[in-house]
Amino acid sequence: MKRQRVKRLALSYLAVIMTLSLVFSVIIYAVTSTQLNRELPPDDHIKQSADIEDQFHHRLERRDNETREMVVISLIALNGAMSVFGYWLSLVLARRTLAPIERSIEQQAQFVSNASHELRTPLAALLLSNEIAMRKRVLTDEKARQVLSQNVDEIKKLTNLSNSLLDLAKSENALGSPELIDISEIIKEVIGQYSRAAKVKQVKIFHNIPDGQKVTLQVNAVRQILSILVDNAIKYVPQKVGEVKIWARLNKNSVEFIVKDNGPGISSNDQKHIFERFYRADAARTRTDASGYGLGLAIAKTLADRCGYTIRIKSKPSAGAEFILVIPN
Repeated sequence: MKRQRVKRLALSYLAVIMTLSLVFSVIIYAVTSTQLNRELPPDDHIKQSADIEDQFHHRLERRDNETREMVVISLIALNGAMSVFGYWLSLVLARRTLAPIERSIEQQAQFVSNASHELRTPLAALLLSNEIAMRKRVLTDEKARQVLSQNVDEIKKLTNLSNSLLDLAKSENALGSPELIDISEIIKEVIGQYSRAAKVKQVKIFHNIPDGQKVTLQVNAVRQILSILVDNAIKYVPQKVGEVKIWARLNKNSVEFIVKDNGPGISSNDQKHIFERFYRADAARTRTDASGYGLGLAIAKTLADRCGYTIRIKSKPSAGAEFILVIPN
């Protein structure tokens, strides 16, 4: 199927190339014929006798015919070579044209498949717990509360997943205009947003806020990216002894926001896929009690890409993780 699509598009490109080649060939032949058919100036006719003139015209006509034949042969050879080269070039262009489209289609198909799977899991748990409860002839209040509690947990998971999917869709929409803002305002707001979650897990948040440093950036996007990074860090650090650090660094050509944790770290192999939708590392980060669907970092990466920002990772297994959001000045 993929080869057929490439071949069809390549043939379309080749048709355009050969059409242009034939048009130029016709123009070249027409111009050449016009030049060959042009008569000599009158002064040259006067100087020649009738016999010499007839002989001259005969030779000139023969030369013109030979020239036309050479032009036709050259143009045929040129178009033949152009068809071979054009087909090769068309295949290259077709592959390059279809590659990002096919990647996008594959990503969408994978996204739909993963989303369906993630939605089906809590729905199946809801259905199963309710069916088990309905089959029991006697359902005590305690058991009913337990079933309802499980249902509430699964509904919360569905709500979180739907919110994440909505955030991901929003992150792919058009962005607003950049704004001039104090860096400390964004960091303080993000810390305030997650101070309660950190307190519940007994995680310490350290920060280094440079007061009075103003930069122009996509405020909402940066706020959401930092929120995702801090939320991700809090999820994966160990309870009671976990630490999350957030600070900003102003360089000559960029501003960097850094979020660092003392969690289990990320292997080099997982770092290659960490920003993919629904991806969760198979190593120590997955073995924690952290709950999630692997959409947060995908949303952060999408937002960063749309803003022209970059997110770098510095991490080793059992050595924590450091995410750096780089914003060009």
